[in-house]
Amino acid sequence: MRFLAIVMATMLTFGFVSCGNDDEIPYEGIELSNGQFIEIEDFGSDATAAYKLHFKVWLSDGKIVAEGLTSKPVNTLLPETMDLATSAKVADCGKVNGLNKLDKVPAAADLADNQTAAEKHGYIIVVKGAGNVDSYENPNLHDPAQQYMRLWLEEKSGDGFKLRYEFPFTPAE
Repeated sequence: MRFLAIVMATMLTFGFVSCGNDDEIPYEGIELSNGQFIEIEDFGSDATAAYKLHFKVWLSDGKIVAEGLTSKPVNTLLPETMDLATSAKVADCGKVNGLNKLDKVPAAADLADNQTAAEKHGYIIVVKGAGNVDSYENPNLHDPAQQYMRLWLEEKSGDGFKLRYEFPFTPAE
């Protein structure tokens, strides 16, 4: 009986040790005040695109704003003077307990240029190439594929928020 009790206590100890809090996964964490932004110019997971996705997410008067910016081509089939657009939209996913709780693609109807910024709320930013190079009908040219950024406003801080974000991330289907 004593041996069985020791084995059971050991198993319970290992069980509790192995159970971690998902919210403790290390994601990029920063403090963002009104007017400050996160700017990303990156291929995400589409390294064969004709240009990089380029966008920023910023705080403006109590709103989370997603703004698409332009990039120069990285494909030599296009003139290097071209400005190629990225489209960026944001969806408020409501109150969540952490960044890892944001794992679904938002409905198109939920996407907007901006959303009200609220403590403990999660947001999904949807970005995609909008330079229309697909219209060239050349198999070596294509706009960057749609990518996702997730952002969680952890807590209010002055005129901004402490937040965590991840780009790119792959949402659940």
